[in-house]
Amino acid sequence: MNEQLLEEIGLTKGEIKVYLTLLKLGETTTGKIIEDAQISSGKIYEILEKLIKKGLASYTIKEKTKYFSAASPNRILDFIHKREDDLKDKEEEFLKEMPRLLALGASRKVQNEIRLFEGFNGFQTIIFEALSELIPKDEVLAMGIFSEKSEKFNILWKRWHKERIKRKIRCKVIFSERNTEYFKHFKRMRCTEVRTIEGLTPAAVDIMGRRALIFTHGEITSCLSIIHPEIIQSFKTFFETLWKQAKP
Repeated sequence: MNEQLLEEIGLTKGEIKVYLTLLKLGETTTGKIIEDAQISSGKIYEILEKLIKKGLASYTIKEKTKYFSAASPNRILDFIHKREDDLKDKEEEFLKEMPRLLALGASRKVQNEIRLFEGFNGFQTIIFEALSELIPKDEVLAMGIFSEKSEKFNILWKRWHKERIKRKIRCKVIFSERNTEYFKHFKRMRCTEVRTIEGLTPAAVDIMGRRALIFTHGEITSCLSIIHPEIIQSFKTFFETLWKQAKP
């Protein structure tokens, strides 16, 4: 991978080393990152924190130990688009390199995984990563959806669903409220069915293919991403039960 290209679009040398190492290793501890990326132990947490804030990494805790993992390379495109006028040529170069990055993670297809994403950037990263995995025969199931959150999240979801519809992926949505502008927007969407169970839940759950996403919009916005066949099937069964009870 052309590391200079990643540096030119806004990542530091340390961030590049750690991100590529996470992409190659998959979910791992700081010790293995330090060893593989040859980063000093005094800098590793600072670099990981910066990657998490940029939405390029996430972590989960197992038996009191933090395990870190890389976000999809698609997230890097967001940095490029912010400087679209000046970096159009760099975007084309990066797209050429994309298959190599994706190939690093393709060899380690996981069956079970839990990752936590925090903040707006992390939120954006995981929902578009999940979307990139879907194919037209898949169906998105969303429950506990509500309008009263920061408007930037509603705008982000509208952009996400526009891309979903463009990819011809159907969606069923259970709102926890009715008659808001956000609700009416969903009612007008193509490839989308909307029903309501008022006051359903303070947290939203989306089932996307092999992945379930649980969203919270408290003091710190977060998204828990779960890949686990049995858990996903349980969520789907629960959704279908609620769908039958929900009002059109």
